[in-house]
Amino acid sequence: MSSQLTRRDWLRASGLLAASFSLNRLSSAEAAMPNAPFVSSFTNEFAFADDPFDKMPKLKARLLANENPLGISQSAKEAIMKSAELGNRYAWMEFSQIKALIAPDEGVKPENIMMSPGSSDILMAAAEYFAKDGGTILTSAITYDDLLQRAQKFGAKIKAIPMTKDYKYDLPAIKAAITPDVKLVYIVNPNNPTGTIVPTAELEAFCKEIAPKVPVFIDEAYIDFYEPAERPKLGKLVADGQNVILARTFSKIHGFAGLRLGYAIAQPEMLKTLRGYTNGEFAVSITTLMAGIASYKDVAWQNHCRAENAKARAYTTKALADMGYEVIPSAANFILFPIRMKTKTFEGQMFGQGIGIQTREFNGQPFCRVSVGTMDEMAIFIDGFKKVVG
Repeated sequence: MSSQLTRRDWLRASGLLAASFSLNRLSSAEAAMPNAPFVSSFTNEFAFADDPFDKMPKLKARLLANENPLGISQSAKEAIMKSAELGNRYAWMEFSQIKALIAPDEGVKPENIMMSPGSSDILMAAAEYFAKDGGTILTSAITYDDLLQRAQKFGAKIKAIPMTKDYKYDLPAIKAAITPDVKLVYIVNPNNPTGTIVPTAELEAFCKEIAPKVPVFIDEAYIDFYEPAERPKLGKLVADGQNVILARTFSKIHGFAGLRLGYAIAQPEMLKTLRGYTNGEFAVSITTLMAGIASYKDVAWQNHCRAENAKARAYTTKALADMGYEVIPSAANFILFPIRMKTKTFEGQMFGQGIGIQTREFNGQPFCRVSVGTMDEMAIFIDGFKKVVG
């Protein structure tokens, strides 16, 4: 089984991961990546362990799954309650309602949007489709690998270009690596687990040059943590007819990790193709959809979550820097930084204090990836970290 958890697996395993059960094995996708790729210490095996609750200390700070610690908005809660009485009905016209909200913001038409239960379905559909009949998917050596792992299972080869020294996508190197067998270019922006971003102008220029030859898939799960004025609007590339696929999720800033809502933006024919590899839009419950409509309209809540995340992220970054740790600048709701002890030892001591985190290893260097929680949770993390590192 894979050594890394997918988003769906995290729903089963979040908060249940004991360091004593972790393994440090390369996943198949990672093994295909050059330059000693990141290795996650968490495993799918533990996700399905029998009754793991009795093996876990109660988490005081759940900082391992990049969830929104503030939860869903009050307007979304009210929408769920009001729509509960419609639970006996399939969602229908409601899809048109949410697409009518999203489309003008993205500069596309409603037919350029496909809703889904989270963005995982979109990633999995793309993986299966682009892996069909073999070929290569081109990406970075350090990135979120759900799509890559699934594509490899369906026969695709993964060609991963090392990131730059500052842990960013090296677009010129990726462009130079495109060969006739490359069927898809996969980019995560902001990237997970590094939190780094691709400058908008560079990404737009890259897509305009590459997309006419090879489809470009951009996973924008964390895009809402950009300041609104700085947020890339790549929907205009789709509106211009470019073969670009954007994947979005409500799991992060909207707090819908458990409710499951996401969408893809692409050309109508591409969406039709990908839909054939999913259960379709009707896999989204009407209660989730109505909550999504309410949350999308609730800009004030999104702004609040973004501001609180930035404040807690800045506090944690400074606290770590004050202790002499070099934090990779993050534009998302998590932080990645190198640690000075073995991952299993670090995990064990952090989890022993009830602090849930993730670890990675890259080029033999252990890293901690900590999600950004509330200010109280980050204070708990820093206090626990100081106890562990002395």
